[in-house]
Amino acid sequence: MLRQLLSFGALGVFLLQTPSGASQTTSQTTSQTTSRLQRMLVTDTATTHDTPSPHPLTWWTQNPLRLDEGRSLLFGIKAADGHIISARDYRFEQKVTTLGTISGHRIVEVITTIHDQPSLVLPKFPDSEPSQPSEDVPPTQWKSLLVETDASDHYVEIYRLQAEYGTYLSMTSATILGTGEDAILRTFDPANGNGGGCSEGYWWFDKSGAHDVDFSPLDRAIASVQPPATTAWPHCWALASNTDEARVGVQRTDAKCHACDWLGEIVATYQFKQGQATPTSIHFVPTPEQ
Repeated sequence: MLRQLLSFGALGVFLLQTPSGASQTTSQTTSQTTSRLQRMLVTDTATTHDTPSPHPLTWWTQNPLRLDEGRSLLFGIKAADGHIISARDYRFEQKVTTLGTISGHRIVEVITTIHDQPSLVLPKFPDSEPSQPSEDVPPTQWKSLLVETDASDHYVEIYRLQAEYGTYLSMTSATILGTGEDAILRTFDPANGNGGGCSEGYWWFDKSGAHDVDFSPLDRAIASVQPPATTAWPHCWALASNTDEARVGVQRTDAKCHACDWLGEIVATYQFKQGQATPTSIHFVPTPEQ
């Protein structure tokens, strides 16, 4: 199916940047390894966690629109002209990148960009008229982070973000921070708008696979210097840079508006060690009085 789509350009373009491979082992070992891994699934409606199953890389690259888990695509619904919306009403592009290897596990990223076909006219929903998506609206994008298992060319998905029509800024690649046993896989995708939200994930690795980084030591250190009657969110934009520094805005709990009553920021340096974000220095910097 994918070979036909690529030949005629009707549905998708598949860009493979780096080949992937794996070593041979038994299915029993694969099951033991993958049973310890957890997947984070982020859609427009919820963030959930589940246990992934291993698949060959083609699971994510051949006919990938079938993997829609957030109903971003309107399959099965009647379009304005009466036809049932299917994969033929969309075209997709994929960027498949090998990000690197940590603790013997190859890490592959798949970013899928989905465009509505020009002929697709969306049906009339309550309080709306039939319409075509505006050219100004960004396309739907999905990001998958895949970790190689012990089986030949098999991967498990540890992270999946489905962003519908520009709910997040255009997706960028995840990165590997550090080297050796303390290397970290990091993904960061800021949400659109000025709310400061994002989707992010940090993982450390051992022979069994990927594990969430424990940020509780850093969180406790930040809370220890946070002024009373204030709110602070030590993630998303606070950790947006690829450095070992966090800058956490501090706002009065009774702030009059989203942009009001910011009192300063907490500046913390930290390092990733044995799967934890361990603070090395921390202090509160008040905003200079105007």
